[in-house]
Amino acid sequence: MSEIKITRREGLLAMGAGTAAVALGSGAAVAKKFTGEFNQENIKWYTLEGIDNLFYHILKVDLERKVVDILFKLPANKKVILHRHHADYSTFIIQGELRIFDKEGTLKEIRPTGSFVKTKAGGVHEDGSGDMDCIAWFSNWGTDGMIYEILDPSMNTLATLGLKDFAGLLEAQETPVQPIFPG
Repeated sequence: MSEIKITRREGLLAMGAGTAAVALGSGAAVAKKFTGEFNQENIKWYTLEGIDNLFYHILKVDLERKVVDILFKLPANKKVILHRHHADYSTFIIQGELRIFDKEGTLKEIRPTGSFVKTKAGGVHEDGSGDMDCIAWFSNWGTDGMIYEILDPSMNTLATLGLKDFAGLLEAQETPVQPIFPG
């Protein structure tokens, strides 16, 4: 059986999270020091009429497995319309921070760059961003019906988006940049 040799690297990037936090500070301060802009030049962003401050790029819709993978971009210091999730979902924050506000507008959670969160369906809230545009990957799964319910301040349903709606939006998108295989 072969041995695995672990070598020590010098510098902040080689430190564990705890050590880096001690060296740099904790929480948002650490995330901010390591936050850079995500190169978006190969991503075409789309909008939905009636929903301000939200750009999307659908990555995949799997009708059989009931999964929608999508990138969302929220402009800096803006909020997106009130909504409810009808599918379980996970988020991975690629750039900036995703801020979660309850239906009264109170800040409840900040998800910094690099954070991954898995969440059950439900809960009415608004998403927002910090001082930099937020780019987040959302994976929604487990329903072939409604995924998002868009709400007004009185909690009336303005619109819904479901699995088949996202399939149609994906079909309408331009073909994304494809991998290059040298050879």
